[in-house]
Amino acid sequence: YCGTRKLAILPICTTAIDIQYKTSSPPNLFYKGFKLYFEWIPKPIDLVCPGTSPATTMTSVNTTLPIWAQNLQISPIFSAHVCLGSSITLQCPRDSDYVLSIVQSMYGVTATGLCGNPSPADCLQEASLGLTCAQSCYIGYYIPKPLVQCQSKNADYILIDYQCIPMRLPNNDNTIDICNSTIANTIALDTVMMMISPQYPTLDGVHNCSKTIEASRNKRWMISIVDLFLEEQSHIGDCDVSSLTIVDEKDQVVMCGLRQPELVMVTYGNIVEFKFISTHQALGYRGFKVYAETIMNLSNVTISTMTTTTAATTRRTSPPITTFLPVSLQIPVYGGTTTNNGTRQYCKFPFIYQGNPQSNCLTVDPPIPAPGEGLQEPWCSLTSNFDTDGEWGFCDLRVTDATVYDICRSQSQLLSCPSGYVIDIITSDYATKPDGNIGAGACAYDKNDCFQSDSSTIQNTCAGRLSCMVYHFAKTLATCENRPSAYLHIGYTCVPNNITSITTYNLCDNSSLPQMNTSRGFITSPNFPTTPSNIDCTFNLQTLKPYEDIYLYILDMDLNSPNLIGQSCTKDRFIVSSDNNVMEMCGRSYTNFLLSTCHSSVLLQLIRASDARGRGVKLYFEFRGRSPQDICPEIIATSSTLQPTPPTGLTTMPEPSQSIGPSPHYFTTLCFPDISSLFGRNNFQCQTNYILVILRAVYGRGSRCDYSPGDCTSEADNVYRLCSGKQKCSVPFLNPVTLPECNGVTASYLFVEYQCLPTPTIVSNTADLCTGQISDFNGTSGILQSTSYPSYTQTQCANATLSSLDGSNLVMHMYLIDLSISASDPHTGECLNDYLELSYQCNHIAYTRRLCGTRSTELLFRTCLPTDKIFASYNLLGNDSQSQRGFALLYHLVPRDSVPTIKTTTASTTTTLTSSGIGAVSTPIQLSTICVQKSLSLRCDQPGYVLVLHKIQLGVSTTASCNYSLDDCFEDYTSFYNNCTGTTMCDIFSPLTQIASCNNSQSNYLYTEHQCIPAITKLDLDICSSAGSIQIVTDSTIISSLNYTSEEKECKVELRTNSLLPSQTQRGFKVYILTLNLPIEHSQDSQCDPDDPSIEIDDPESGLTRLCGDSHTRFLFETCSNTIEIRYKNTLMNTTAVEYKGFEIYVESIENDECRLINTIDTTYASVGLTSTTTVIRDFNTTISTPNLPLIIGLSVGLSVPIVLGAILGLIYYIKVVMPKKKVFISNAARNEIPMTAK
Repeated sequence: YCGTRKLAILPICTTAIDIQYKTSSPPNLFYKGFKLYFEWIPKPIDLVCPGTSPATTMTSVNTTLPIWAQNLQISPIFSAHVCLGSSITLQCPRDSDYVLSIVQSMYGVTATGLCGNPSPADCLQEASLGLTCAQSCYIGYYIPKPLVQCQSKNADYILIDYQCIPMRLPNNDNTIDICNSTIANTIALDTVMMMISPQYPTLDGVHNCSKTIEASRNKRWMISIVDLFLEEQSHIGDCDVSSLTIVDEKDQVVMCGLRQPELVMVTYGNIVEFKFISTHQALGYRGFKVYAETIMNLSNVTISTMTTTTAATTRRTSPPITTFLPVSLQIPVYGGTTTNNGTRQYCKFPFIYQGNPQSNCLTVDPPIPAPGEGLQEPWCSLTSNFDTDGEWGFCDLRVTDATVYDICRSQSQLLSCPSGYVIDIITSDYATKPDGNIGAGACAYDKNDCFQSDSSTIQNTCAGRLSCMVYHFAKTLATCENRPSAYLHIGYTCVPNNITSITTYNLCDNSSLPQMNTSRGFITSPNFPTTPSNIDCTFNLQTLKPYEDIYLYILDMDLNSPNLIGQSCTKDRFIVSSDNNVMEMCGRSYTNFLLSTCHSSVLLQLIRASDARGRGVKLYFEFRGRSPQDICPEIIATSSTLQPTPPTGLTTMPEPSQSIGPSPHYFTTLCFPDISSLFGRNNFQCQTNYILVILRAVYGRGSRCDYSPGDCTSEADNVYRLCSGKQKCSVPFLNPVTLPECNGVTASYLFVEYQCLPTPTIVSNTADLCTGQISDFNGTSGILQSTSYPSYTQTQCANATLSSLDGSNLVMHMYLIDLSISASDPHTGECLNDYLELSYQCNHIAYTRRLCGTRSTELLFRTCLPTDKIFASYNLLGNDSQSQRGFALLYHLVPRDSVPTIKTTTASTTTTLTSSGIGAVSTPIQLSTICVQKSLSLRCDQPGYVLVLHKIQLGVSTTASCNYSLDDCFEDYTSFYNNCTGTTMCDIFSPLTQIASCNNSQSNYLYTEHQCIPAITKLDLDICSSAGSIQIVTDSTIISSLNYTSEEKECKVELRTNSLLPSQTQRGFKVYILTLNLPIEHSQDSQCDPDDPSIEIDDPESGLTRLCGDSHTRFLFETCSNTIEIRYKNTLMNTTAVEYKGFEIYVESIENDECRLINTIDTTYASVGLTSTTTVIRDFNTTISTPNLPLIIGLSVGLSVPIVLGAILGLIYYIKVVMPKKKVFISNAARNEIPMTAK
């Protein structure tokens, strides 16, 4: 091994290894050396480690060299597989003239569990072996590898696709020095080319030079890296120190660092430019060597075979079953000699036709005419040599299948489409492991990881492009407890965009609609991309055959945006009507899937004002057949539009206020098929002057119509696109949605978590980001915006620092409300002229986000500590001020201990407002205010959760307003404790009444504090069935004894927090009563009698809590102790006349870095609304009694006898009277709420 490596080495089947280290190159400050990690693992009994492994080579001494090797050309892509318990050596012929390139490696599991030839029915998972090969590669597979994506089965083989790349030119032709000034800057070549950096293989000096290579018009270039070793990219992924850039007519690749031999580009045209930059002297780097050869360009329908993302089958003459190329880079085929066994087949590129290599679908000389009158479909070969094999099929020019990648930290991945296609991002999620691991083994998809969508960033960068390099920028995930990202989960398809054989239809011309043989097409606004203004036209897209569905994609949309975020479209409106649902759009949109419908018609309408600007609209549609057994719901005609009930919260239209901030988190689940869109309903809605921010949206499939841990899910990107930044929206869910992460099963539900954010028009705390300070504002929320927002003004802000309030326990949530500035560079994806940059700290690590273009609402990040600072800067230097607005951010300060966190969930799945853990836990406490004579609805949206009321008060405002203030006068509204707690939903009416404790003033509003706790957990324990056990509580548990029966019994269980969880904070418990209904013989005014059935909760920090009688669902206490004991004592009682429920105690493991490691006294919490008798015995500090008694007596004797007598009498009184009374209990003599008092 040499060079730079960050991947795991294959397991070694041996009992001993020798490691030799040798260095001979000159010193270099940029080299770090090496660091290895090793593990001993058990060896299966039936596994025999090999001795000397036989080398399997591709050619032998006496074997005739293939034509491509004789001519020193790049080889086809070959495949080899290694069975478990064997090894192989891959080798190129003429090993001094070729370098071996690993295209792709995959683990495979067969259906039989036996190793055989790879089959399309096998389950495959990317191996990411990270092999470093030169002229040969040894690969051994001896240690079984379990595959997460294949139900944890051991892989039966490793499949390796590889290729041989020439290291020199035929006839020893000269290479081109990119910086040689004696050679022309533009060079005409028509066959092969080799280019190197100055003085390769050593690199010195400063360089900035380029060369352009031009071939014949009917050819294109296929470019490969033979060797590249330059300085690494910066921490933000830029190759700003040293780089090689390859520029094509429609694409660009920028490379730096260490790159293995690989095919990096197949050009669109015949001209390609190479640019080399080295900014300073650096020892130890080699520079680069590039090989390129031309291929024929006979058709406009082409495919780029990028080896960074591709693989292929072994070269052979028999008909292939399938290929192992990523499906987004493949062209499906039909007809011809394709088999009809239900297995999809694809074109094989490159292939030999009439003696020449072809990398395109051909429109000339099809072996037989295409099916259908008047059709002339392009065709391709199914094998690498059509001349000898004769296997072929017609190219199916449709949207490709999805390809999914997991990109490791600081790594990149090239997304690429066939020529004439563009990228459509279907999912883009950063993922973090439950334990925060980012090291070895962390870069692997697991459905139990925590995911956070980053679709807007990737879509702005890649959507609509032929190819795109995606980088994994290390970041913390706000919805995953601020844990660092372990990998980036990317899924994409390719959509036709510029294919001459696909017909284009004019959106304003209904006289040329699709005809009977049409299966796909483009729809564009008139004269796109120079669409005129003053238009109002419609286009009725209808299916032409029975049992067809319509799939509609936006390829490009450039229309006028609304003047303000959250407002409706004005100058431009693109309206799509389908399934009785109407979507109205404007502004700019990247390439994305718009809708699918099983109904026969979609109505499109474009309305443009006389002063409208922008290129217009371009769409792509497909008609796809469906089974006659699939039922399509009927559209329900309605005379009136049903409107959904808006989320609970403020019910009156707010005026500009200092206290206005984000709403609580709301959850909505749509079950398939959801017919609400047939009534024109809005699935998601905020009140006036509030807009939607989508926190999580996933399609999922499980045992019921709601998200549950373990469900298979996939990101619902269309929800972000349709709803973000709008006051209300409707998302149709009438048609099946397949889940690519779940082997293509269809989703049974759509789960969405969202908030409502105030628009700048109603927030009085507003300031320029560059000059405003949070400490100057009142309240906990405010708007930080660009100068003159919502108008665009050229401005530069070099540096601004934001922080929470000094001395507070508040952390900051930062939301993006609106961003409308210049877009990123179309070639590099970098934000240049216009950008907003925010750097923040989390656990003493700095993270940076640079934004540009047009983006909707999103949660950008949360700080971790009250002392964390945010550094902001922005640059607005664009010239398109009429169509841009600048930006607006919303900050929100919240107590650190109430920051919503997430439990571990499946891929791309929903965020639940819970504490850390892997099971159900309580939601954060939510605050609500409602004006008098109005109703407030409290509800728990998560299935199996019930309400807990912490506070409910009628307030008398000092300003006669309906806004909560600590300066107001309050009286507890006790009757609803029993009515609401323990239920899933409760409506509370806020009465207009006189408040006796507030000088008989009339109430102005009702104020509540509530949360939801689970009534079912993963660890539900019957205390007597688990008696005497020690239980580790990772997230939560319910300790219970239900269906009470009278008997003599004592049971106990000890609970401990999970000390193995990675955390720098102290763990403790929160304890709640879920159910308490036990018999009691004496008055409820007194304490728990020893003869009554009771529960004791023994907490080493807080003391003993005893429960008996009845109680509604309520919070008991929070402790910093990592262990508690719950004891249940039952007694014989006469209960024949009454049935008692028993009890359920809910206990939740929590993290709290403010927990003290010593016992302290905390009597500040006043519990409310009880119908039980609770005795709490606290362990007060007793150091003044027994330990100091001799000293006290000695001093007393020394002073006087009376003092001694007084001390003795006082001590006796303390022991006999005070200590037995030193208890805290709660009763309900006259009213339902009695504060906690000491007696």
